[in-house]
Formats: sequence, structure tokens, C-alpha cells
Amino acid sequence: MQLLYAYRNRDISRVRLSLESLRLQTYENFEVIFVDYGSQDNYSKAVEIIVNEFEFAKYWYVGHPGLLWNKSKALNFGIKKAHSEFIIIADVDVLFTEHFLETAVKLSQSNSFSLFKIGYLSKEVTEQQQQHLNLNHIQTTHIGDTFGIGLFPKFALEAIGGLDEFFHFYGSEDEDLNSRILMSGTLRNNCDDLLLYHQWHERYPQKRKESLQIQPRLTNVLRLNQRHFLWNESQQMLHPNPKTWGNCFTKSDLKTLEQPDVVIQLDNILAHLEHCFGEDLKKHPKKVVQVIISEAAYYNTLKYKIKQSLGKQTQLYMSMKAVNDLILKNILFQYRDRNYNYSISDDLKQIRFTIDFKTATHGKI
Repeated sequence: MQLLYAYRNRDISRVRLSLESLRLQTYENFEVIFVDYGSQDNYSKAVEIIVNEFEFAKYWYVGHPGLLWNKSKALNFGIKKAHSEFIIIADVDVLFTEHFLETAVKLSQSNSFSLFKIGYLSKEVTEQQQQHLNLNHIQTTHIGDTFGIGLFPKFALEAIGGLDEFFHFYGSEDEDLNSRILMSGTLRNNCDDLLLYHQWHERYPQKRKESLQIQPRLTNVLRLNQRHFLWNESQQMLHPNPKTWGNCFTKSDLKTLEQPDVVIQLDNILAHLEHCFGEDLKKHPKKVVQVIISEAAYYNTLKYKIKQSLGKQTQLYMSMKAVNDLILKNILFQYRDRNYNYSISDDLKQIRFTIDFKTATHGKI
């Protein structure tokens, strides 16, 4: 039995506790494939040390920090690396009761996959568990159903091409996976025993999602992901990925982007940006292209604001948040399988997007 973790820039104390709960399992014939998808160096170095403390776990670093978070690609890499007949998709926030794997082995059927109940812990209880792990008679805030934590036959995951790699950031990738597995004829089993607990952690503030941050965020991405899941379902889309699913770029691929062949410098003018991403980028095949968008000083002047309020004819500008959303949508819809580097400056006044049109898409490993 093998368990897959997908990780990026998360609190390492939760990782340690999750793996510690696996160390206490009554069933011991298992391995962990821990896939770090593009974490920053300070996170990746720290989490690698922790993962390597557990003899049953192997750490893999794929992607690089310039790529957007894609849980599907991380898990698909793990699916390709796995050699066991059955796979458990895990999560760094989850704690496993000592009989979880023993139960999972009993539930393993070649024609079905299993989903589990999960109890949610309060902040106080989570902190207590970090001091002393003991999942007996533990208090929960509520109990729910999991979509993303499940037991799957490996061949069933391979038959549908793993998780749909369209999904970025968070939302719907797990529901979509379950829907397509059912579509393939594999049956669903719901385990009603409470065997999993979810560690408390702070949620990303909704208001921050609506403003530009150094950490890339796409406005309305949860709804976009939901729409894609429902579209897959309505179209009976069984295998949405290319044949190269599960392949990932590596940190060395980031070096390819450090010396672009073409550099395009633009202000945050609407027409210029729409033309660049709708037409200009297509004119540079077989090249590495860098687009640098800076917030124009004029955009924040009183003169521009007065002209806008009076309805006088002037160039339309985009906020840097709107620029961010424009580029991220282009990545999701057109460039998600290419090697690119996306970054936002510390002062939030400049965005850089570098993309490689020279080399093959989908990565090498």
C-alpha cells in the first residue's frame, strides 16, 4: 500500500504530525510518496528533513517556484511513481487513526474505490495533538465526508489519466476525479467509520483573494474550477489529460527561463496587454519570451482619475490585480503544460511572466 502527499509551502508542523500518525499504524507494510511541487527553498529544505526522518517515506521535489500550484500534477507524478496495487491519496492536514491502514487493506477491491468520514479539530485540540499525539476519544467540531482522501486501485487511476491537470490552486479536482472513476465503471464505497481527523489551520482571508498579493491568486478560481468539473461531467469526459500526464518540469528548467530571447516591456494599458496576450506572444515560436508589466505612474494621477470620471477619451488602464488575472487565465487555458515563471514584485507594481516556447511541453520527469 502506498500513500501520496502533494505539498507546497505549507506549515511543516502539520506534515510532521500527519506522518507521525502513520508511524503508529497497526498495519506496517506501506510507503509514502511525498511530492513537493515547487515550494520555495526555505519550505522545501525544512520539509525534506522532516520527511526523511520517517523510514517509510520518500521525498520528491518536482516543478519549481515559478509555476502555479497544481495539486493534480503533483498527485499524478506520484501515481506514476507508485508501484502498489492500491493507492491512498492523503493530505498533510490529515491525521490517521491507528487502524486506518488496516481498515483500508480490508476495503481494497479491484472494482471499487473508498471514501472516508473525517472529523474536524479545533485550534485548541490541534495544538494539544502537536504536543502529544493521541487520537483516542478526541473531540471534533464537526464530522464531514471526504472527496480528496480516498483509497483507489492504481489501474483505475491510470485508466482515466489521473487527476485533470486543468485544475489550479484549489477546488473541484477531487470531485472531478471521483466522478470520472465512477464513469469508468469503478464502484464507490463509503466507509462510515471515523478514521481520519483534519488539523485546524487558518483559512486564507476572502478579502485578500480579491486584492493583488505577492502569492499569485486568481479571482473566482473556485467557480472556474467548479465549472470545469461540471463541464467534464456533462461531456462524459473520461480522460481529459494528454498522454504525458504525470510528467513534471524540474527546478533545473527554471534556469532555461533566466535568459529570454525576447523581452516585451509594457505599462498596464488595457489595449496593449490584450494585444500582447491575444496576438504578440504567438509571433515568437521556438523562443523564450519575457513580458514585464509595470504600473504606469499616470495610472494613479489625479488627471487620469478626473478624465475617467468625466468620461473623456483616454487610454484605458488595468489595475495590477486585473493584469494578474488576465495572465493567470492565459496560463490556465493556453500555457499550463509549458515551462514558465510567473512572479509579482514585493511592491506589487510589476509582474513578470517568462515562458519557454522552445522546448516540449509537459515536463521531463
